[in-house]
This record gives sequence, C-alpha cells and structure tokens, in this order.
Amino acid sequence: MILRKPYAFFIKYFKWLHAIIAVLVALLLYRSFSIYNFFRAYVQDYSSALNEFSPRMLLSMYSFILALSVIILIIILLSVMIYKKKPKALYIYSLIVYVATIALYFIVYPYLRDVSAYLLDIRLSSALRDLFLIISVLQLVSLIWYGVRATGFDIKQFDFGSDLQKLDIDEKDSEEIEVSLEFDKNKVNRQVRNKIRQFRYVYGENKLIINTALIIFVIVIAFTIYMNIGVYTASYEQGESFSASGVVMNIRDSYLTQYGPSGNKITDDMLVAIKFDIKKTGSVDKTLNTGLATLRVVGTSYGQNRDYAKEIYDLGTPYTGQSLNNEFQTYILAFLIPYEDADKAMTLKFNDNVSYVKGELGAKNIFVDLKPTNLSGHRNVSETKLGEEETFENSVLENTSLKINSYEIGDKFKVNYKYCYATNKCIDSTEYVVPTATGHYLKTLMKIDGQFSYDSNINDSRITNLTSFLNTFGTINYKINDNWLSQRIDTERIKPNVGTDSAIYIEIPLEVSNATEINLTFNIRNLTYKYILK
Repeated sequence: MILRKPYAFFIKYFKWLHAIIAVLVALLLYRSFSIYNFFRAYVQDYSSALNEFSPRMLLSMYSFILALSVIILIIILLSVMIYKKKPKALYIYSLIVYVATIALYFIVYPYLRDVSAYLLDIRLSSALRDLFLIISVLQLVSLIWYGVRATGFDIKQFDFGSDLQKLDIDEKDSEEIEVSLEFDKNKVNRQVRNKIRQFRYVYGENKLIINTALIIFVIVIAFTIYMNIGVYTASYEQGESFSASGVVMNIRDSYLTQYGPSGNKITDDMLVAIKFDIKKTGSVDKTLNTGLATLRVVGTSYGQNRDYAKEIYDLGTPYTGQSLNNEFQTYILAFLIPYEDADKAMTLKFNDNVSYVKGELGAKNIFVDLKPTNLSGHRNVSETKLGEEETFENSVLENTSLKINSYEIGDKFKVNYKYCYATNKCIDSTEYVVPTATGHYLKTLMKIDGQFSYDSNINDSRITNLTSFLNTFGTINYKINDNWLSQRIDTERIKPNVGTDSAIYIEIPLEVSNATEINLTFNIRNLTYKYILK
C-alpha cells in the first residue's frame, strides 16, 4: 500500500494547528474551572451549590469530544517534532495533561449526573475540587504555550519564528512511502523468548535486590490496604461504641416508621430514626457536625431531615446542634427514604473530618451497619391490674414506668387548702375541680393517684408528666351493656388553681360512670399495653 508522508502539510499549517488547539484548550479550561467552582461551593454548602449550578450541564459529551480532539492534534504535532528531531518536551507535557483531563472527566461524569439524587461524600467532593484546581492550572499553562505558538511571537525562550524556519519543508516531507502490513509471527515469538531469557539472566544476577524490592512492594501494598480499610475506613455494628473527632458515640437503636407518636400518619415514604448516645472526650466545647452524617441505602445516600425528626419526639430528642458534655446524652437523627427501600440494607456513614490521618489532619470514613426495627403493626404486650407497676422497657420509651394506686370518677372533686389573709391568720378553704365546658361529648372527671416515671434518655419536654403521657398514647376503653366503647384521651391539664393535690385529673366521657369494666390502653408505636382499672 502506497501512502504520502503528511509532514509537509502539517508544517505548512503549523500555526493554524496551534491556533485551533489554543481555542479548544480555552474551552476545556473554562469547563474544568466551572467544575472546580461547583465542587468548591458543594464542600461549603451542598444545597446552595445545587441551586447555583446545574451539575448535569457542567460536563456534556461535547467536553469529551473536545478533549479527545486536543489529544489527537497534540499527537500530530508531536509526530512532526519527533520526525524533524525538534524539542518535544512541552508537547509531551500537554499530552499527559489532556489524557489526565479526559480521565478525570470520565471519573466525575457519573457523580455530576446523579448528584441531585444523593449527597456526595465530603472527602470525595474535596478531592475532586482539588484535582480540578490542579488540572485547571496545568491547562492554563498549555493555553499560554499554544497561544504563543499560534501567534508566532518571537519570545527568546521559545523562538518559534526561528523554529518554524528550521523545520525545512522539502520534497522528502511529501514523498511517497511503502507501508507493509505483513506480520512475522515467528520473529515475534523469537523476540519474546529472547526477552524472557534476558529477564532470567538479570533476575539470577540481581536476585537479592529484586526479591527485596518485591517484598517492600508487597508490604507497602498490604499496609496501604490496611490503612484504607482499618484506619481511613472503620466499620462497626449497631450497638458498638466508637471514637470520632473529639466524641464517643454508640448507635443504640434504629427504627422504621411512617407515623407520629399518636398514630397519625406523617409521610407516605419511610422514616429511618437513628438513636445514638454521645459524649465529648475533652474539655473544649463540642458539637456534632451532622452534615457529615449520611444514610446509605444500596449505594444511594440521604441527608438527615430535621423537620421529620421533630415529628417523632417520642423516639428521642432530635439533635439540632446541642452542646455536648462529658456524660452520655441520647439523641436521634431522622432520614427520609423511599418506601420501597425500607427492607434494603442500610448503613450510617460519618465523615470524621478532623482525624489524624497520614501524619496530618484528614478525613476518616466511619460506617455503622444498621438493623432497624419496623414499628408498623400492633401487638399486645401485657395486661396490668390496679396497684401493679407497668414498665414500658420493651417499647421506644425504654425505662418509663407507671403505677396507678387508685382512681375515682366524679363530676367534681373537692380540694382543701389554707387561705391566709394575714400573717399567721389562715382559715380552712375548699376549691372544686370540674371538667371544662368545651368539647363534643358530655364529660366527667377521673382522678388518678399513682406514680409516673419518665425515662430521661427520651429527654423531650412534651412527654414529661402523666397527663401528657396519657394524651399522647392513652385511650380509655369501657364496657356498657356488653358493648365495648373507646375514647382517646385528649384533654388539657386540669388541676386546682389554689389548692395543692398530687393526684392527676383527666376528662373522660360521662357514660364511663356507668361502665361495668374500664381499662386504659397505651398504644406506644407498635406495642399495646393494657392497664385494667375495673
């Protein structure tokens, strides 16, 4: 096959090729710097970055075509310089830069495509930011170089005008050459066997050095794997304690739910509530950066949802940046995921952003495998009689307990107190506690005398006394003429205005006075507790 050497053509349009490359390089530099700006903003505030930039538009197929075109043109120019035996270092530099650029584009493309669907790891985002800053600087150097070559500036360092003349276009650059496509298999086999023999000779003469180098290489690789798996990345099971930057944590429990404390449905998706114990390890004021915590479900990451965390206060106190102390405190984080993902494997990931890694402060990935309890459905747990203590340790209320010693039902209750009108001058007085006039049913009062102990780990002011506990979880069930009726307990706190009384008063339907059987039922998430009064 006869082909014509192309060098005369390439030398003739040498400046134009540099000009074309300069334009393409400028476009790629703009694209790379835009991606750098996106990741720089994403590391600072991912939500603002997603609003400011359109990630899918930052890198398109045209960017890959541009980068590939630059690589092809650089290879053409490099071939001319090699053929003419001219300096070629800067073309090799450019070739390396744009091969690295197109490789980096391939790496980042899937992240930019899906970044709106899930949160990127903060460590990965920072690394991509730094890589695109470096590649942008390297591309800027190439742009300056090709711009100078394209304009033909006679800069002493480059002296391109002189170089171009010295390329010497002659007839040989356009002469015809014969290209043979024949392949000598035996010759290749002889060359391969010759190389193997030479390698054996070299290995035999330098066995100690080569073996030592291989051992060192294996040790380095093994150490790197160990550091990435055991140090830079740490995995734990739910219930295991671990140390992060300045804190000790333990993921105690995790739950799946769609409902609030009172049984009201709050979402059609699924909430994952994670309860954890945490304390700081030093004397410096410390808070937990929950922005570094993500829930991973089969490769998709979800950020915490503070609004929904407030809706499930019976599971624990939402963590919203409270200061930590040297004693363990219990909080929850909430994550909203699609309902269909509720039965898939889940992992809580923390980026420990101030760990001592590689001799300097760096990031460490902490993974905790979760085993969430599904709080859907109901089952009866126990029945307790009047005068006995009911514990809710199997429920999300943990060590909360209730004991009712006695109860009374009446339209009003008398509370005695001392009315003092002067120093040391008091008279016996009486106040009556009555039900409120509002409501859609006739009311009477139930007076309950007992003890209620609320687990301090739940630590939420909305369920701290028996009245709020009854309003949140309680239902009164009563039997009249062989028919069972029920009414949710939803009453404001009723108490004497002046007198002092340790009893609790709740409003109940008037017909409960004629009931032959009465019990209080507590529906605490997926568990039902029955307290039999009569």
